[in-house]
Formats: sequence, structure tokens, C-alpha cells
Amino acid sequence: MPALEKGNTPNTPPSYRDRQAFRLIEQAALWEGRITTNTLQDAFGCSRATASPIIQSYLDACPDNLIYCTKSRGYLPTEQFAPRYSTGTLEEYTQLRYPGVSEFPAYPMQMLQRRPDPTIVRPILKAIGNQERLDISYASFTSPEDGDRIISPHTIVNDGARWHVRAWCEKNQDFRDFVLSRIQEIHGTEGPAEKTASEDEGWNHMLTVTIEPDMRLTEAQQKLVALDYGMTLSESGTYVRHYEVRRALLIYTLQNLRLDRPRERGEAQQIMLTPECQHELASYLR
Repeated sequence: MPALEKGNTPNTPPSYRDRQAFRLIEQAALWEGRITTNTLQDAFGCSRATASPIIQSYLDACPDNLIYCTKSRGYLPTEQFAPRYSTGTLEEYTQLRYPGVSEFPAYPMQMLQRRPDPTIVRPILKAIGNQERLDISYASFTSPEDGDRIISPHTIVNDGARWHVRAWCEKNQDFRDFVLSRIQEIHGTEGPAEKTASEDEGWNHMLTVTIEPDMRLTEAQQKLVALDYGMTLSESGTYVRHYEVRRALLIYTLQNLRLDRPRERGEAQQIMLTPECQHELASYLR
């Protein structure tokens, strides 16, 4: 990637490259709780001599967003932090931190997603990175009142409708999914993680979900559904598509594909699991 420019004068609008750096600065500060020159160096492959003026340019543009912390050796978000060059969403953060971000006009459909609280997500991400246990207050349908749990988190997951953290739960002695919006408070860390992702059988066990057009549809409709879902023609002459999913995420995959419950009409159902797949997955859906 081309090197970043070495900042701008206070009255000069930031360049395109600097705006991308500012976007990263805001996302890292908001979701990781800290931004340093190393963050920019790692992300853009630039030198410290280039990264430092970029951060200073951001401070000139948004003086109330960051404050330097000598203990952390980095800039932390202030209480009045307000994103100016980014949306400040967790969706953008996850896209920005991984390959595949595209800059093109798009209209995001407004979904009724729960938006996680950065003050809750930050310590979770830190605990994941440091493999630490967390003491949390969590509300669930079985325990609507806040209940204290000790968890060892290893991955955050978006199921298409809401965000979860996959973690070992000491109360249930099992790996569970905790909805981020239901975590009421994080009391602090409790030492090294009791269990890690490598010990999560449900996470590491991969399953194959195979779909085909609903047999109640006409041949023309089945071809259209096959096109919609990127299916290919199998040796048996039917259209199919295979999905590799983690066992722990199987139910979310089926919900997103509208396969969690049968629909009365083929036009509403559109796709279904192949008979062989239904048989293979039966034991995991009880």
C-alpha cells in the first residue's frame, strides 16, 4: 500500500489517505480503547516519522476526541468522543480490521440490530487478546435479573441480527454465546482464561449444510432459486449448494437461511435442506 502523507497544516483539509488513517484512528480508539503510532505503522506499512504527524493532524482536526495517557503510552478516547471520519459502528470496525473494505456508494438497509456498547465491547476485546477471564453481569430469558458470571471469551460473532461473544461460562461449565447487548456491566478481569478457543468443541467442529430448491416449486422457479443462491447442478441432476459452518453457529445459519422452521408454501420456503443433510444434522438440532 502507498505510504501515508506526513500530515497536513491545520487549515488544510485532510487528504484521502489521511482520511482513511483518521477512520482507523477513530475505530481503534473507540473499539480497542487506545491508538498508537504502531497501529498506523502496522496497518499502512509506514514509518514512525510518517505516523506521528498523521496522529497530530487528527488531534488538530478533533482536539476533544483523544487524550494522551503516559501509562498506556497511547491516546485514549475522551468521554465526549464523537466520530467524525467514521460511522463508529462495530460493523465498520470489523471490516476495517480485515481485508475486503471497498470504497463505493452503497445504501445500507436499516435493520433492527442491537448496537453493542463500546464500553462493554472494549474490555471483552482486550480479554480475548490477553486470554483473560471476565466478571460480568448478564441478563438472560432464564434469568432476567442481572446475574454475575465468570467467562473466558474467545471470539465475537455477528449472527446477522445481533452480536454475541463466544465464551466459556464457569457457571454452566460449558461454552456459551452471550448477547453483547445483554451484558449489563463488566466488573473486571479475574486472571488467565480457564478455557480457550482450542478447547471449544462446538466452535472447532465444522459441519456441512447442503441446500436445494424447495421441491414444491416449478422447474422454472427452482432454476431461479438456484441462481439466487449460487447453486450448481449435482451429478444427480438437482441444484445444490454447500455451506461449511461451525457447529456452534449452525442454528444462526439455519435462521438466516429461513430453515429454522417449515413454511406452508414453497414460494415462501424457496430452499430446503437435502434429505441427506437433514439426516446428518438431526442430532445437532435436538
